Amino acid sequence: MGSTWSARVVGPADLDAGATKSAIEAELAALDEALSNYRETAELYRFNHTPVGEWFNVSTHLANVVRFAAALNGESGGAFDMTVKPLVDLWGFGAAEPRAQQPSDAEIAAARARLGNAMVELSPDGTKIRRNADVNVDVDAVGPGYAADVVAARLSARGLPDHLVEIGGEIRVQGRRPDGTAWRVGIERPERARAGFEAVIALDAGGVSTSGDYRDYFEIDGKRYSHTLDPSTGRPVEHALTSVTVIAQDTLAADGYATAVMVMGPERGMAWADARALPVLMLVRDADGKTVERYNDRFARLLVR
Repeated sequence: MGSTWSARVVGPADLDAGATKSAIEAELAALDEALSNYRETAELYRFNHTPVGEWFNVSTHLANVVRFAAALNGESGGAFDMTVKPLVDLWGFGAAEPRAQQPSDAEIAAARARLGNAMVELSPDGTKIRRNADVNVDVDAVGPGYAADVVAARLSARGLPDHLVEIGGEIRVQGRRPDGTAWRVGIERPERARAGFEAVIALDAGGVSTSGDYRDYFEIDGKRYSHTLDPSTGRPVEHALTSVTVIAQDTLAADGYATAVMVMGPERGMAWADARALPVLMLVRDADGKTVERYNDRFARLLVR
């Protein structure tokens, strides 16, 4: 997935760490082969190059992610969009060439015309998928989270229920640390000049995902353009939310929810999360450019003080 992974596993003294690592790597290879949109042999890449209207046999992995993404698109009022790739490419993010100037209104309108989650159809039995228009599916916003869940399930199936799995910064935890306490998860500070964590939480089950504008962006004439794109405008978001961390039952959900809230912005995003009982931490820029914490009661209960 163009990123890194790590896993911390609590096991017996005779745990075969090499075999455990090999099992994780095999799972990740299968996931990459299913969800990559740039590896030409990958299932998703091949689906995006299938003729419009033609059914394509789909794996359980890709079906699971597409099903969730389609549901989240509706639930978020379009803030999450798995067909956003034309805009990602247009603005020079992902594998595209960086831009020296922002796109024209006409270019943005043309790219937005190629968006449409409703044009991606999954068969009722989840074994086939087709594009009913010239859209491209991109699951980068949920793929790492889903992968963390799959790896965690693999570890549990091997009799290792106590673990912390991290893939591309998305985290899935289950069980306890060797000392019997809950896992500790640090939330990164967006300011590079300030070392350490913004917050630390204690968690024994669930997924943690952070979405922000401080890693993947470019600047033109002193203005920052974030990789977080609003499908409703076709442009990078311009609100004051610089980072959001969401905790959910699994990391697939946390990953998707964090992206959706990042698009919505601080006010609408927090109200949306509260309506779904999601623990959320936001870092918001104030008028002086400093980041200020905002979090709800559910997140406060998890903080390590």
